[in-house]
Amino acid sequence: MRRVSAFVFAIVVAGALAAILRAQTPPVQNPGGWTIPPTAAEEKNPVQPTEKVLTAGKKIFTEQCQRCHGVAGKGDGPDADPDYRPDDLSDMKRADRNPDGVMFYKVWNGRAKPKMPAFKNDLTKTEVWTVVLYAKTLRRAS
Repeated sequence: MRRVSAFVFAIVVAGALAAILRAQTPPVQNPGGWTIPPTAAEEKNPVQPTEKVLTAGKKIFTEQCQRCHGVAGKGDGPDADPDYRPDDLSDMKRADRNPDGVMFYKVWNGRAKPKMPAFKNDLTKTEVWTVVLYAKTLRRAS
């Protein structure tokens, strides 16, 4: 009985330690080159998608994103790298992989290759959340 109790205790302690370590895990760079916290997919956009916000998001997109992602967000802008086209933001199939929090960190942190500039020095967090809302309006069912 003592062995069973000790074994159960060890399992509980190991589970608790694993949970603590997961909670303290810093953002990691995944194979796609993105620096995204493990909890980003659950992160909710604090900005509400009002008409005024979407208009502001379109303005930011036009000034900062359109040159690579294109007018409709298809990754066909004039500055797009022909060897590594930017993501097609209009592809509804990608929506599940790119909830608001993930999109936020992609815009905020960028990546080296394929190139996506980081905007954390150019835009406020509110502006990034705003452009995320606008980018989602470009999604079209396929």
